[in-house]
Amino acid sequence: MANPQTTELMQRKSELIQNSDAILQKAADEHRFDLLGDEEKQFNTIHDELTRINKHLERIAQQESYGESEGRRTEPPNPANQEQRRERERTTARVTEADRIEAFRAWALAGSRYELSQGQKDLAKRCGFDLDARQIYMHFGPPMRPTRPSIDGLAVQPDDIRAWQTRMDEKRAALTAAQSTTTTGGYTTADAAMRALEVALLAFGGMRTVSTVLRTDTGGPLPIPTTNDTSNKGEIIGENLVNNELEMTFGQLVLDAFKYSSKYILASIEFMQDSSINVPEFIGSALANRIGRIQNDHFTTGSGTGQPKGVVNAAANSGVTGATATTVSYDNMIDLIHSIDPAYRAGSRFMFHDAALKMLKKIKVLQYSGDPSGVPLWQPSLVVGQPDTIAGYPYTINQSMAAPASAAKSILFGDFSKYIIRDVMQIELRRLDERFAEFGQVAFLAFARSDGDLLDAGTNPIKYLAQP
Repeated sequence: MANPQTTELMQRKSELIQNSDAILQKAADEHRFDLLGDEEKQFNTIHDELTRINKHLERIAQQESYGESEGRRTEPPNPANQEQRRERERTTARVTEADRIEAFRAWALAGSRYELSQGQKDLAKRCGFDLDARQIYMHFGPPMRPTRPSIDGLAVQPDDIRAWQTRMDEKRAALTAAQSTTTTGGYTTADAAMRALEVALLAFGGMRTVSTVLRTDTGGPLPIPTTNDTSNKGEIIGENLVNNELEMTFGQLVLDAFKYSSKYILASIEFMQDSSINVPEFIGSALANRIGRIQNDHFTTGSGTGQPKGVVNAAANSGVTGATATTVSYDNMIDLIHSIDPAYRAGSRFMFHDAALKMLKKIKVLQYSGDPSGVPLWQPSLVVGQPDTIAGYPYTINQSMAAPASAAKSILFGDFSKYIIRDVMQIELRRLDERFAEFGQVAFLAFARSDGDLLDAGTNPIKYLAQP
């Protein structure tokens, strides 16, 4: 039921807004941009009152929200229920990022013969870690969209970090609401590890920076329907005639979830004890670097048998062949661009090895007969945030592609958003306790499940140029 005081204030607010509108409308009708003395005074008085009403409405809403969170009762409180609520509040108290880092450190050290303090054990429990569990399960957040890679590394949009953090906060809240203590080793605690893992995956190779990334809760086959209706057209029919049927033919792309292992890394007890080291970030980054490298290789040149089908093998033959085994011409590049349907060309880009970029930077276009220098095909950007271009199109450096050589598919062009990367959201981080204990070390490894393939309904969104 609406609060009577709120209803009254909202009615008064509506009246005041109408009065102020009338003042402004009168000035507009008289073609005035300034208010007269009395009008100015009346207008300011109205808005002062509106400000006071808004503040009071905020107070009422705050009080009502507090009352709902405390749970207003119409019957005497049950002492047992009150004690349960207090225990739940103590257990689910919000922890800081620093708390989660220290709790992760305690979990990592629990795999060694290092004796944890009672404070470390209590913090780990409060953050949701089972110190006896040898694996923890973390979840990817929504895919982050990277900006251009820089010399210093991969820049990530602040909005993407905030979206990712919001998703993690929601998952923490959901887990907290479901159970007062966790025995799963909970994915709610390793934010630093997941951020490092996410950014490390993006930093390697380039496929994740331009592809469409889908994330699913489970790893079952993921069918994606396709259809090619480009050759079908409508018709003109006469009056009272029956329409003809023209069926659409559907296919599907099915993505699996291949299990990737990082192989284990070793960390000494002394290293993990060092309070200046962000242990989850270090471990997450180190493990993700390895997974990122192998996945980028597979997303680029994978065979599709027992591994993802890479974009090079999924791309169509453009019918364009380079000038020699290590060079291409201006005409070759123009032919490659126009081998892609205009429907895809607006969002298209090039992809190649850095050695291919070096080759392309040497191509110059003569502006007139006898031009002594020509204009380079490669054009650096002069605007912050805008990419360098080849023949007017942006490009992505991917070191997993073949360098220009005989029979190499050295240059790709097309709409890379049609390449789909599928991740299973749950990542397993495993701790190996006993294997290296006598050396004062603990081993860690990660498992991630992914697949990738080109969504091609037969219209060839990406094509390649091959060297002779």
